[in-house]
Amino acid sequence: MNSEWYGSQLVFADRFYPSTKTCSSCGHIQEMLLKQRIFNCEACGQVQDRDLNASLNARTS
Repeated sequence: MNSEWYGSQLVFADRFYPSTKTCSSCGHIQEMLLKQRIFNCEACGQVQDRDLNASLNARTS
């Protein structure tokens, strides 16, 4: 598989897994509008790009 060749890992996430709504730091889940591009956790204060947050969640799932 190509992912092994490049030293990466292919991850399949459930289509309803809330990766963009879950804080990759503390696990808190909150609602977000699709137009919001920055994830700002209401529980721990973590602030980061929405897509980066989602990818960190996919990496650990």
